[in-house]
Amino acid sequence: MSELNFVITLAIAVLGPVIALSYLRPILLVVLDSLCVEPLPGKVGAHFWVRSAYVLAIAGTLVLALSFGNFDGSLLDAVHRALWLAAAGCFVSIAVITRRVWAPVQARLAKPGVAVHRAPANTTAADDRWV
Repeated sequence: MSELNFVITLAIAVLGPVIALSYLRPILLVVLDSLCVEPLPGKVGAHFWVRSAYVLAIAGTLVLALSFGNFDGSLLDAVHRALWLAAAGCFVSIAVITRRVWAPVQARLAKPGVAVHRAPANTTAADDRWV
């Protein structure tokens, strides 16, 4: 086993989910804060779920990398396999999180009498940018 391949694989497996969830964190906190009103009021519930998402995404990607990583081949093969596994782990983790977050949002939108905020019709694509 090449120690360099092992270290690079682990680094990619940790950094991939951290980068993906860091990108989603600002909007995820807003959505979760609006959903977490009963048991944990304020921002406590939202922060708990975001931190849980980080742990689950990193752990899931590490499990994939440790189980299926290529530590004996060339460095390029190891990086290729690590990137593929990190992308798969991030995709699955974020898909599960999105599905779980969307279910209560969809239920809330389906209730009669719930006002849904819509953007004005005269907005342009430049107005929709939030980055």
